[in-house]
Amino acid sequence: MEGEWENILDDSISEIRPHRIAIDSLSHFEMFVPERELRREVYRLLMYFKTKGLSSIGTWDAPQTAGQTFSVTEAGMSFLVDCIVLLRFVEIQSSLKKGLAILKMRGSDHDKRLREFEITSRGIKVTEAFTDYEGLMTGSPRRSLTDDAARAMAEALGTRRGRSA
Repeated sequence: MEGEWENILDDSISEIRPHRIAIDSLSHFEMFVPERELRREVYRLLMYFKTKGLSSIGTWDAPQTAGQTFSVTEAGMSFLVDCIVLLRFVEIQSSLKKGLAILKMRGSDHDKRLREFEITSRGIKVTEAFTDYEGLMTGSPRRSLTDDAARAMAEALGTRRGRSA
């Protein structure tokens, strides 16, 4: 594979002169590159884009089923990139919602909450965080106990036992 894709890309990059490039999906490299060489080839591709002055964005398809162990990439390539955005479906009250989380943003103290997003005719709309739920990433969502509810429960339990809160 070495050298093959560079020749193909050089002509297109020279002709189009892009600033950005998107690869959908890097996981498809698994069909063409032996597993033991996958990380090296993806690294070579990303470094090639950098030498050409291109900002790159890549997707990685990962199977998603309820309760499945979560892994950013099966091939362990998260160290190669500056930012990882996770998109996944979450089930809440028997409805599928789209969830978005920034798992990694090198050099940034970013928002780490899982947020709902919508794809609209005007683009992607990121909305509220799923603050009323926990366990969404594990596939076992449950309502979160808010501070007010926890305080009320503690007071009720204390009163029932003959103690005052």
